[in-house]
Amino acid sequence: PISCSEYFMRTLALVICIVRTAVALQVKPHFRRSSSNYRQSVRTNHRNIVCGWGPEPIWHLNSITSISDAAEGLKAITISPPGDVAEGFATPGQYVQIREPGAEKAGFFAIASAPGAAGDFQFLIKEQPPSDWSPGTGWLTSAPAGTALEMSQVMGTGFKVTGTLGDVDTVVLFAAGSGISPIRSVIESGVLKGKDTQLYYGAQTPAKMAYMDKFTSWESLGCAVTPVVSQPPPEWAGAIGYVQDVAKGAGISKPESTAVLLCGMKGMAMGVKELCAGVGIDESRVLTNF
Repeated sequence: PISCSEYFMRTLALVICIVRTAVALQVKPHFRRSSSNYRQSVRTNHRNIVCGWGPEPIWHLNSITSISDAAEGLKAITISPPGDVAEGFATPGQYVQIREPGAEKAGFFAIASAPGAAGDFQFLIKEQPPSDWSPGTGWLTSAPAGTALEMSQVMGTGFKVTGTLGDVDTVVLFAAGSGISPIRSVIESGVLKGKDTQLYYGAQTPAKMAYMDKFTSWESLGCAVTPVVSQPPPEWAGAIGYVQDVAKGAGISKPESTAVLLCGMKGMAMGVKELCAGVGIDESRVLTNF
């Protein structure tokens, strides 16, 4: 299954491609009687159509600072951003594009560290094969420290927490797999300070769950953590199933003053949104980072 962010990116790219195509095709060729003039007219009115979305990336040559195993199938990677790029990271949930030097395709990766945090940008990157939409991550997740890469400026709006969290008392966070990356950024950013915060974090197995060593520090920041495993080993004593179902079983006591932030695969995102609609959380308070 693809993540909700990747599904959104694919859909948005397709929509923008259609719009750009329609605009480009509005220029009508001037027909001539002679075939040579007709061909010349078509050539004159031809426009290159480039399909994409968002602002054009501004590439900076860079390299991997460090790389280590974060969980089964997940790598923790750090990259030192140039000063002007670091300044652009202002909201949890923003992302950058990363590619091999000179490559045509790039991957989109949410920044896991908090805005304003000192040091390198931190990422949690899933090992995945190439596709029509993505170059895959094998070139990056299997590379040693020092490997050259190109990284864009910080992009996206991130989680639109400004103006949303002011009127809420409770924040419920949902993450699955590598979707914990931007959620970690939210938790460690301090924007949830003073809120009653609960995280439901899902993975297939405990071995595939990253950042378990951070749960205690997150709880010290006021965020209760409920890890959820869908394929538990016999010794697992925690919650079992899917994050939206575990949250539904626990209940949301004050939906009128609750906001939800989520990142994960499409099925999880749909399930969380159905849960929110069912308990009466307004859709304007259900936030994603894309």
